Amino acid sequence: MTLETQKEDSECAYLVHEESLPAGTSYKSPPPSDKDATRLYKVDEEEEGHSLHSIAKFHERLLEQAGFGAFHLLVLLMAGLGLTADAVELFAVGYILPSAEHELCMEEYQKGWLGTISFIGMMIGALIWGIMGDRLGRRRTLLTALASNGIFGVIAAFMPTYSLLMLTRFCSSVGIGGSLPIVFTFYSEFLVRKNRGKHLSFLLVFWALGGLFVAVLAWGIIPRSGATIMDTKRLQFGRWRKFLLICSIPAIISAVGVSFLPESPRFLLEMGRNSEAIYVYKQIFSWNNAVKSGEEYQLTELEVPGKRPTVHVSIPSNRGILKEMLRSLESCWNNIAGVFASPHTFLTLFLLVIWTTTSFGFYGISIWLHEYTKVIEDNDFESRTMKQANYIIKDENLNTTIENTHFTNLSFINVRFVQTLINHCTFYNCSFTNCTFSNIRTSRTYFKNCDFYHTEFLDTDLYPNKFQVCSINSSYFFNTKGGCDIDFDVNFKLAELFYENLFAQLAILPGTLISSFILDRVGRIKTLGTSLVLTGLSVGFLWFAESKEMIIAFEAAFTFLSVFGWNALDVMSTEAYPANIRTTSYGIFSALSRLAAILSNITFGSAVEVSKLIPIIISSAVLLAGAVCVTRLPETKDYLV
Repeated sequence: MTLETQKEDSECAYLVHEESLPAGTSYKSPPPSDKDATRLYKVDEEEEGHSLHSIAKFHERLLEQAGFGAFHLLVLLMAGLGLTADAVELFAVGYILPSAEHELCMEEYQKGWLGTISFIGMMIGALIWGIMGDRLGRRRTLLTALASNGIFGVIAAFMPTYSLLMLTRFCSSVGIGGSLPIVFTFYSEFLVRKNRGKHLSFLLVFWALGGLFVAVLAWGIIPRSGATIMDTKRLQFGRWRKFLLICSIPAIISAVGVSFLPESPRFLLEMGRNSEAIYVYKQIFSWNNAVKSGEEYQLTELEVPGKRPTVHVSIPSNRGILKEMLRSLESCWNNIAGVFASPHTFLTLFLLVIWTTTSFGFYGISIWLHEYTKVIEDNDFESRTMKQANYIIKDENLNTTIENTHFTNLSFINVRFVQTLINHCTFYNCSFTNCTFSNIRTSRTYFKNCDFYHTEFLDTDLYPNKFQVCSINSSYFFNTKGGCDIDFDVNFKLAELFYENLFAQLAILPGTLISSFILDRVGRIKTLGTSLVLTGLSVGFLWFAESKEMIIAFEAAFTFLSVFGWNALDVMSTEAYPANIRTTSYGIFSALSRLAAILSNITFGSAVEVSKLIPIIISSAVLLAGAVCVTRLPETKDYLV
């Protein structure tokens, strides 16, 4: 055994035994003076780095002895469900918008804010829970974050107004914001270095399953067309509310499961709670070797004599609440400052750029594809518009759907419109004499410069805003339908959104499986850089996408290529920092990625009506810029956590 190995094992033995003195025999030093306390906490950087390496090596050895098995699969399942809840939080909004719009009388800008508030909440939550993960522990923080998401998700389903729905959705998003930074850190600290990338990659499978879960659930619950939504009565607890209620299940299950898991032993070692950490290692060993009778957890070469007493430094407790709050804020700030301090300064700056460009490019293209698909559908619908002009319709009953028609200079005499839907129609310079509109529903239908004589409107939703510069003479409105006067678009079709999300999420599964096998072999840097280059170049194929089918196919291919980069970036961000600032750094990156997603929504959403060249140039530029920054990062696959 070499001298260096003996030294490392001796350090590990001290960690094992430093809390193993009999009860009541630990040595307590007298309270130090302020000068002594300052001297005690100032550790030489070189010694501190050596100490951290020794702890990491100790942690790695004990994990190797504990093995891989049932315990890790349980952690993967419970932590993975946390990522499922993250995906559910993002995708659920798109499915509930039409129903919520109709029931809560939402204006167009309010619909946009309902989606944006989720990203804002996630951004704030990522930062808060990331810092808390390094202060309070991975398990405790993840449990609190998931419980917050689940509780407010349930409450949101019962909110009667738009403002209350926004508030509860915001609180729910703040909760789930902690999922991404804590889940990856928590699971990584139970894994040995050899296959860490492979096992961490499997977490992204659960994110894809979250998207599939939302799509299938929406298909079974949410009304599948705008006409069905319009026909649905405003119930006290509508279908979209049931959908939201069920969407909170993954977070609740994950929170319950995490409550039965132990704290990360790496965090416990970092906090000096070594006896608790050893107990966790034994738990892992017991779970993984439950079928092997007679197996016992052995520390082998780590059983080296040489106990040292535990030194407890008493800290004055007679502080006011304000001082305690300031001390906590100072500790949080120190965590954030530590992420940007040497030797992490350039690493942090480059990772910030990469997270920003990757998120901006990925979400920007995803948003643009969705909006561009709607433009294609709208253009196709308008191309099939029928025109009728310059004739008289007399003594007829019109009781079938009237859709996508422009009427110009028509005279309606003694005509009955009964129990029908008038969808996307315009009556321009028309006259109505002795006509009846009975039990009529309208969508995007307007009367412009029209004259009404002796006409009755009974049980209709023809509000004043439907009549533009019209003359209404000796005509009466009876039982105009109550509620809001928003102009609801019945052209919504759930199938279009369903298939668009379905194929994109399915593309994640093979990408995750393939990337899990190459991350530990090829490395994080090459995987991330190659993915960003390929996604940046692939955007050019958007120029040839002219149909919905081509858009869906491109989105699936783009998502497939992006998965490799996301997996590598998630794993690398987890490994690159020491345990004391690991979730803080990841929380900062996650928060910035949510901000980049919001900015991309604004940028690409406004570019939908312009040439396709703009989103192609912007997304390619940012993704390739991220690929250049990857070359400045260190390879982390051999790092100890």
